Amino acid sequence: MISTSLRIIDKEALPLGGFAGIVETRMVMSPKVWPNAQSNHQISHGLGDFIYLAYGHFKPNDGVPIHPHNDVDIVSFITSGSVGHKGTLGDGTVIQGPGVQVQRAGIGMQHSEFSVTDKKAGIVQIWFLPPKDGLAPNYQNFKIQEGKMTSVLGGRNDNTFDSHMHCQIGFVDDGEEINVNKPFIAIITRGTAIANGEKVREGQLIEGKEVSLIAHKQLGLVLITRGDEK
Repeated sequence: MISTSLRIIDKEALPLGGFAGIVETRMVMSPKVWPNAQSNHQISHGLGDFIYLAYGHFKPNDGVPIHPHNDVDIVSFITSGSVGHKGTLGDGTVIQGPGVQVQRAGIGMQHSEFSVTDKKAGIVQIWFLPPKDGLAPNYQNFKIQEGKMTSVLGGRNDNTFDSHMHCQIGFVDDGEEINVNKPFIAIITRGTAIANGEKVREGQLIEGKEVSLIAHKQLGLVLITRGDEK
């Protein structure tokens, strides 16, 4: 078992915020983009080109109006419920939780996201700087399956957008162990686990230089590391 210490950030210890029809807790903000975040020691400051993470939900039958993005890769993990999407990359897409939409804003796009039912829709939204500016806008959808971690950005998966980072999202069977031997940030999205001997649970972010993570009870996980070249 790896004994290296970890930093654990609990979303319940952070201010609750949001905008329009989203209620969220901002857990990662990089000083690369938000210089004032440097003095906020309650949150994570990200890793490499991983610059932002917010954990929250859409209000029932509500969301955010059309708004612009450019030169950012946005990973939206819908943990529960159903979220509709419309904008310059296409209208009518509905992401059923658990599911992921990755949007490459590139030279510029506009979009709106919203719950399409009378129930809350859970979301973990993650932003990355792209490998270079001025890319063509595009998007991809991924289904998230039990017992499997899915690469949704970077890594060696040719079906994902290229990135200097690697983002994996999924669910890990009880008793399975994940070992990471390089700097990482992870967020527990469901259940519990043992990380370097410490118990972690849903809504907690962990970061460090290496980790041995043992799934304990219905573990849901987002795992972010620097990417490997394809």
